[in-house]
Amino acid sequence: MSSFVEIPSPSVFKIENLFRDNNFIVPLYQRNYAWGKDEVSDFWNDLQAIIDGKHNSHFFGQVVTFKNEQGKQEVIDGQQRLTTSLIFMAAIRDISIKLGDKIKSFPSDINMEDEIGDTLRIIRRQVSKSIRGTKGEQPSLVVQQNVGDQNSSETLDNFFKRLTNTRLAENDYKTISEPKKNMLNAYVDITRSINTNIEHGKELGTRIDQLQIIFDSFMEHFYIVMISAPSRQDAFTIFETLNSRGKDLKASDIIKNHVMSLMNKDDLRNANQIWNQITRPLDNNSDRITRFIRTYWASRYRVVSEARLYREISDKISTVTEARKFLTDLSSLVDIYTVLESPISPKAHYNYFENKRLDQQLDILNRMHILLYYPVVLALKYRRFSESDMLTVVRKIISIFVRFRIIMNQGTNKLESGFSDVAHQIWSLNLSNSNAIINYMDDHLLPSDDQTKASFEVMSKEGGKRGSKKWTLVYLLAELYEAIYDDFDNDTLYQQVFSDDKYSLIQISSDNEIKDYATYFGNWTMLEKELTKNSFSSMDKLISALTKSKLNSNHKLATQLQENGWNVEKIKQRQFSFVSTAVLIW
Repeated sequence: MSSFVEIPSPSVFKIENLFRDNNFIVPLYQRNYAWGKDEVSDFWNDLQAIIDGKHNSHFFGQVVTFKNEQGKQEVIDGQQRLTTSLIFMAAIRDISIKLGDKIKSFPSDINMEDEIGDTLRIIRRQVSKSIRGTKGEQPSLVVQQNVGDQNSSETLDNFFKRLTNTRLAENDYKTISEPKKNMLNAYVDITRSINTNIEHGKELGTRIDQLQIIFDSFMEHFYIVMISAPSRQDAFTIFETLNSRGKDLKASDIIKNHVMSLMNKDDLRNANQIWNQITRPLDNNSDRITRFIRTYWASRYRVVSEARLYREISDKISTVTEARKFLTDLSSLVDIYTVLESPISPKAHYNYFENKRLDQQLDILNRMHILLYYPVVLALKYRRFSESDMLTVVRKIISIFVRFRIIMNQGTNKLESGFSDVAHQIWSLNLSNSNAIINYMDDHLLPSDDQTKASFEVMSKEGGKRGSKKWTLVYLLAELYEAIYDDFDNDTLYQQVFSDDKYSLIQISSDNEIKDYATYFGNWTMLEKELTKNSFSSMDKLISALTKSKLNSNHKLATQLQENGWNVEKIKQRQFSFVSTAVLIW
């Protein structure tokens, strides 16, 4: 946002006055309640410090609002704190009710019942005045209205109203809606913390006194600064000003705020629906949403760090038309992005492409934890390239990565910016067919044959039983064994090596005389898992297993071990024998 907005003078409220003097409403486009165990635990620890007398007051944060046409304070920033505050009060009220029930079970003691009962009644009355929402009153806080739940007919705002105004039924604890679950978990955790604290008192009266101390510590010693802007637009701008350099919010949260701030009032609901369509496949996870937006930006424009992402987007997107286009682009690309994250699971991802070879190549990339190419595929999708063309480009991407990163062990910065450049060229129609893309990548990203050969001769890999290190080494061996020994073909390599996961990595020797050459590529092979159930305590046992293998490459290796033994020179020779084929494959 380019216009300057003067931040109004903030008002400082104790919690006890904040809710009594204001009616808050969380608009539909704000994110749902998201506090988890860590945030609730921090909240309680801050309150515990007041209860224990370690601190006299606590700054609970800021709230940014503007007063809408109905006279309610529409919350732009701070809804997590406000929601948690009312959940805390509800927990206090429900505990006071249970303590009141215990008083009635004691032998008749009129003075005790009157005095202690009055304390509990005062607490409940204070809570009721702060929460409101019964007997025709306006509630002090209304969360997102009409937010549905596919597993329940009850909307989020009605659930929150029941949580804060009544005692929930047992069935409510089975809810699986994420924001409802977060609210319920916060209520349970806060209730447990309060009960643990008051149970140090052996007598009922002592426990009730402690409950009053806890309640007063929050209501009278927690402070919030509220900034009420003259308009929604100004409130959005103030929010960005206060949060763009902060650590509490993810880039995606601030970006959403910026995009919504550009919308006309009539566009807000539709824009929010599109945003939800974008974020739902990403599980409403702020980190995944941020990564997706960053990938889109790298595809459309250039690579920027997560720390710079909001500023870059806010500078580039400054009109309603640009904001709509941004949302439309994200909506059209989110499905393929989630497929790239997990190409074969769930089944819908595996069925996304008709070309199963494309699925297989993407899965191989995913197993090797290669992510930097995502912007290229997003650009291909946006420009509606055929799946056959996509497969051609993806195969070249694998070649570039194998040469640059796996064989030569170069850093990723050049690849990240390079793939972003390729994507931008596709997006901008400077590269309009697969041949042009391949030639461009050959010229700008593919290391030379001589560089690759020299690095391959001394390539060392750690291997492993699982994860990207395992799959990288297995992939290299499988492709070389197919090309040199005809051990696989295009139809069986992926199925046997990756889908069925039939092979284990085997280090041919780990003797002390091998030393630094133990992890050289020439000292590795892959062997059927049924032949590796027992460790190879001797070279003879390894040779026997290699002989039983169905792979021609292992038969060749077994003969070599029988006739010539194994040492550093043999490792070097075997590794060198793969060099010429490697540059042909990749």
